[in-house]
Amino acid sequence: MRISSVVLGVILVLSMVYFSYEIIFVFPKITTAAALFMNYILISAEILCAMFSIYLYHSVFCSMEWKSIKYRGLKKHPFVTIHVPIYNEPIEVVKKTLAATMNQDYPRNRYEIIVADDSTDEKKLNVIKKFCEKNKIRYVHRNHRKGFKAGALNGIESISKGEFIALLDADDKPEATFLSHSIEAIMADEKIAFIQTRNAERNDGINAITGIGRMMRDLFFGSILKSKDMRNLTIFCGSGGVIRKSALKACNGWPEETVTEDIDLSTKLFSMGYTSKFINPVECKGLLPQTFSGLAGQVSRWSHGTTRTLMLRWKLILKIPGFWRKLEHFLSCMTYMLGPAILLIDFIMVAHLLLKIPIFHIYEPTTLWIFGIGFTLSSFIALLYVQMLDKRISMKRIFYYIFAIYGLSVTFTAAAARAILGKKFTFIRTERSGKGLSMKKIIKKFWLESVIGIVSIYAGIISLSNPIYNVQGVWVIFFGIGFLTAPLLAIKYR
Repeated sequence: MRISSVVLGVILVLSMVYFSYEIIFVFPKITTAAALFMNYILISAEILCAMFSIYLYHSVFCSMEWKSIKYRGLKKHPFVTIHVPIYNEPIEVVKKTLAATMNQDYPRNRYEIIVADDSTDEKKLNVIKKFCEKNKIRYVHRNHRKGFKAGALNGIESISKGEFIALLDADDKPEATFLSHSIEAIMADEKIAFIQTRNAERNDGINAITGIGRMMRDLFFGSILKSKDMRNLTIFCGSGGVIRKSALKACNGWPEETVTEDIDLSTKLFSMGYTSKFINPVECKGLLPQTFSGLAGQVSRWSHGTTRTLMLRWKLILKIPGFWRKLEHFLSCMTYMLGPAILLIDFIMVAHLLLKIPIFHIYEPTTLWIFGIGFTLSSFIALLYVQMLDKRISMKRIFYYIFAIYGLSVTFTAAAARAILGKKFTFIRTERSGKGLSMKKIIKKFWLESVIGIVSIYAGIISLSNPIYNVQGVWVIFFGIGFLTAPLLAIKYR
């Protein structure tokens, strides 16, 4: 039996004991119906957060057991089409990506490159068109944005000659081995629908925002995807991957109903019995947003698209073979529900401190507090482990990331709510340069985070001197600092 499975079982049992004790022995000490109602909301939000904490701990131990593929070299070279969708991207960024696609250690006569351009900037699209013509790259331009990225990709599928489709974002510069390693991995088993390679960044170190972005990638690619790969459940990440054209056709192309066509397509393929594969080390390097507003816009799209996928495809998730695989993919699609959970926990804790509404935490033993703290440290421990593997530890960046997640929880919540209500997402290209919003727009965009942060810190500070409330006060101050991270970083890095 795997150590990761044992660890998962132990943590699950302990967490069940923890929450059962709270409900059975601590809740009866709360006498009023209103307070009891708020406590049930609080414990429900904490259970949701605990589920993701358990998953992170499990991912760390899985990544310890995960084994990378051993390449033996290709004997056959099936024809591949590389798709590069672009939309008003910086010209030099696109040129570097296309230059790297032409420099693969894969026979040049065995792959083609197609640029799907939705740009509205006449100057940019003319330059890219001439570059493509010069280098014998097929160029297709649309004068509309129907279906956004998914629509652009569907528009060029019929003219793609490849048995396999490789997908690269405009800023995603592939390593020379990208095609050869991906094709070798996908040809190992006909059930493998797609290969997802590890993505990294080539503008790391610019500022704190790219540092936060790197932490997100490190956690996802360095731990979570390795864990998912052990159950053949790697999610396609929208770029830096290769998919079977036959699998794509089986799904009637890229889904256009959501703005995260990657996880949407993954869900459809898993429900049809296909598997996937993750390969490491890094095969593609992209650009991270350099402004906090750019980062917030990116995660807003992820939150809306992933939550919308859950709303539209939950029946398909139930068709995924294997109970644990179903559960894991449900959790993947529920990721951004952490936003509402964080907000609810903070709101109830603040109400507890300001209005003296009793919550179960004031009645529990110290040992349970310590156990609860262990749950909250899951992101910190997972990031520390991944950075130790990559031999590039930065405690400062880890703390930036943790506080930023609290700061982004309002963004998660707003986007997820719109997805649940069926409201369309206004697609905005992620700005990866240093050009962000004006001060006026930043204040308008992040005013709610500012208010929540200030009120939380105030509630925490006035409670520090009271021994009954001081522990909760410290936690609420921590939350408040996290919420204030959003406007402060948005102003500093704009």
